[in-house]
Amino acid sequence: MKKNYTCIILLTFLVSVFLPLSWSSTETENADVENEKLLENLALFSEILAYIKQEHFDDPDSTEPMEEATSDSKELMEGAIRGMLRTLDPYSQFIPDLIAFNTPNRGNYGGLGMYVEMREGMITVLRPFKDNPAARAGVLNGDIISEIDGESTAAMTLSEVVDLLKGEPGTSVSITLIRPKVRFPIEVTITREVIRIPSVEQEIIGDNIGYIKINQFLETTANDVDNAFAEFNQNNINGIILDLRLNPGGLLGSAIDIASDFLEPGQLVVYSQGHKDEDRKPYKAEGEAREKLPLIVLVDGGSASASEIVAGAIKDHSRGLVMGNKTFGKASVQKVFPLSDSKAAVKLTVAHYYTPKGVNINKIGIIPDVETSGFSRSEQQMQLKLRNHEKLKSFIEEHGDDVLEKLAAAKHASRDDREASKLLQAYRRFTDSLTEEQIVLSDIGIKYTIALVTENIKDEIEHDPQIVAAVGQMKVLRLLTEQN
Repeated sequence: MKKNYTCIILLTFLVSVFLPLSWSSTETENADVENEKLLENLALFSEILAYIKQEHFDDPDSTEPMEEATSDSKELMEGAIRGMLRTLDPYSQFIPDLIAFNTPNRGNYGGLGMYVEMREGMITVLRPFKDNPAARAGVLNGDIISEIDGESTAAMTLSEVVDLLKGEPGTSVSITLIRPKVRFPIEVTITREVIRIPSVEQEIIGDNIGYIKINQFLETTANDVDNAFAEFNQNNINGIILDLRLNPGGLLGSAIDIASDFLEPGQLVVYSQGHKDEDRKPYKAEGEAREKLPLIVLVDGGSASASEIVAGAIKDHSRGLVMGNKTFGKASVQKVFPLSDSKAAVKLTVAHYYTPKGVNINKIGIIPDVETSGFSRSEQQMQLKLRNHEKLKSFIEEHGDDVLEKLAAAKHASRDDREASKLLQAYRRFTDSLTEEQIVLSDIGIKYTIALVTENIKDEIEHDPQIVAAVGQMKVLRLLTEQN
């Protein structure tokens, strides 16, 4: 009798929640028909739940107290909610703890230091952060997480996977990776740490170019970019490279703030459109106009959501040149609805956003003005192998942490410079020896791997092939600006 009473309570809850939503969402004559169908489905749900509670074989010898029965009912209900939301889209989700859910947007959380995304139904690593647990364990962008602690992720939602990966610092989690072109699954055990997301990285590179890398759009991002501009202004930079590669997005307000740094006040950044025409909501550039320096925006397949908002606005207004590879294609707008009398919430897709020219890039992405290539997956695997090789460590120890600067100088030194010739010969011997270890990489691939190991962050930036291409293109933009 107790179990039937629980089912009645759950059915009453579902009716009270869903029927008002149906009535308020339409004023057509089809509302009654839809409500009848909904009641039929809720009755079916209640019947199945009753059978589960009465007949499902679990532990026939246990005598379950009322508290455990209530807990089981809650788990069943939450499971049903998750299943329902999973049929909608990859981004709608049930949030058991809204406070914990909001933690990443503040820039600190306990976990592995990587972004994951749902791609074609599979949990895919979008980006492992440098010098964080996942990167140190050899996780690569594009890896598919097939299991967590031996449990398959096939039926998990993105939020469920994230919850399992996060945890107390010092605890470990085992993940199984499927890597394209690698025959067998890769299993790694990683110890969680307190992760501090670097919102913005900045450098002055090349011929006085301001470089800004935004890793994610957080509450602090706009202020961090303002600080970068303050430094640039003191150094009279003559162009900006805005790097949005492998940036999964973040806060809409932060994206509007960053776009406003480059557009004229009042220019349309993006607009969202829901079910009805009156649901259209425009977002325009705010603040004061800045000096219009030549601008290049770098994007790739890991640039999603807020990143695409910024890149789309720059492209549609012809404010700068978008370079790289096609973006991810996430143009859905989510809204979090806190649930009454609960710390839980539900996040639903309520609209799509459109670029200023009215383009819906959902599942399509933004096509860059100039396509450039980064490192292929096989090159990344070779770089990982080289990065952990003793020959690389020995070469850097022998020639110093500034070996890349020395090589660049040696390349342009006179023929009479014996030290320069000696270093170039040593580098050739080092690269030739890699063939014996079955490490096949281009010169820029080898130098980029050295840059990943050295302490100078500038090395990594200046030997990235897509940034090298952007620096070359910046020279063209500056010439065009001077002519105009």
